[in-house]
Amino acid sequence: MKTALILISALALAACGEDAAAPAAKALNCEAREGAAPTAQGAWMREQADASAMSAAYFTLCNSSTAPIVLTGVSTPIAGVTEIHETTRDENGVVSMAPAGEIELAPGELVAFEPGGKHVMLMSLPAPIAPGERAALTLEFADGTSIEVEALAKSLAEAAAMKGAN
Repeated sequence: MKTALILISALALAACGEDAAAPAAKALNCEAREGAAPTAQGAWMREQADASAMSAAYFTLCNSSTAPIVLTGVSTPIAGVTEIHETTRDENGVVSMAPAGEIELAPGELVAFEPGGKHVMLMSLPAPIAPGERAALTLEFADGTSIEVEALAKSLAEAAAMKGAN
């Protein structure tokens, strides 16, 4: 009985997570237009009181150009090391996280970097990240271009409520 309740709870949480992410992606318009460039919006990061630990950054990336783009990396002055990661769940429900490598977007494609999915790991922090702090994230692309977006640090309580809110 206890196993069944755990399984039902896990399935309900997974379903809620998927449903919560869908409206955010649909609410944003990412239309390919001649002469347009990629854009990023809704950037935020998780607070981290312990500079020896790690944090993560999130945003929504839109390829509004008419050609495919490839996100190759993200840099920021608040982390010595950054990596694009993805959290996945296997058929047994085991959650794991690993580097995602480069992210390719077709023209007009929107990709959400959010808790429980793609995200940017912020490692080797030179200082803690306080709620309300702002930092630049530079998104780097395979063609040598980059865009900058400002990320706002959210408290742990705010971050817990952010899944699918990009």
